[in-house]
Amino acid sequence: MNYLKLIRPLNLLIIALTMILFRVCIVAASPYKLFYISTVLSTLEFALLVLITITVAASGYVINDIFDVEIDAINRPHRVIVGQQISETQAYNFYKLLCGISIFGSILLAILTKNIRLSMLPLLLLVVLNFYAHTFKKQLIVGNFLIALLSAFVIWLIALFETTVVSTDTDLQTQVKSGIAIAGFMYGLFAFLTTFMREIVKDLEDMEGDKAGDCNTIPFAFGVVKAKIIVSGFSLIILMILSLFVWFFPSIQIKNVPIFIVILLILPLIFINILLFIAKTPKSYNFVSNLLKIYMVLGIASLLYFRSGIGPYIFMQFANFIEKLL
Repeated sequence: MNYLKLIRPLNLLIIALTMILFRVCIVAASPYKLFYISTVLSTLEFALLVLITITVAASGYVINDIFDVEIDAINRPHRVIVGQQISETQAYNFYKLLCGISIFGSILLAILTKNIRLSMLPLLLLVVLNFYAHTFKKQLIVGNFLIALLSAFVIWLIALFETTVVSTDTDLQTQVKSGIAIAGFMYGLFAFLTTFMREIVKDLEDMEGDKAGDCNTIPFAFGVVKAKIIVSGFSLIILMILSLFVWFFPSIQIKNVPIFIVILLILPLIFINILLFIAKTPKSYNFVSNLLKIYMVLGIASLLYFRSGIGPYIFMQFANFIEKLL
């Protein structure tokens, strides 16, 4: 049970569900249900990619907890596992096991897909997470940026595999792949922005422990108020993108979706920002952080709307809509 707590099973579940939803609702739904085009990754290869991604993320949580014992003892004393419930040696051995599974899985994926470069990308993430735990986390913006980027990469990696262009692709296949690429970029961007916001809120929550750990976080570098303004800046970008979708859907004769976007995505984000500016204690920041996690899951769950297979077409049309505006 202690080992399970160490790898944040809920977060890993969210990662797995995100990947599965993107595959089922954007990638596989379109080729199989509308165009009868086979996906690049087979079911086995995709399952292996999910496993690798989860083990890489889990290894990141473990190595981060190993290096954050002193900081966590101040910020989250009730959640410290390494050194109390599991020895540091046991935690390191568990980390090595997860790394071994990731490496073996990546090699197997490279053999199955014959795409060595993309199959080895998770191993690059493995290295980045290790450096994050003992170096990048304490550096201004770098740590926040890397975690946000890795969050987006969960979706982008699938899109990269599925949009690999081959000489035998038909015009229809090329269009479908373009639609998948645009969908992957948009959802990855959403994951990047919301994760970056949440990382800053967590920095606000953890200021006491981060000060003891000599972490140069955004709240320390720019102040609490400016940190909140930065979070709101990211929120504004998301709100602008969502507003474009509200404007876009009626242009293709879809009238009900904008209502759901406003109710489920725009208004909650505005509410979260209000709560953020009111928040002053670690407990209140933790509440905002949890709301952002729920909001992220809600945004990713919007993939279900495209389960009929219209995703690539919709996102291709959205790209054309933006091009006309520009």
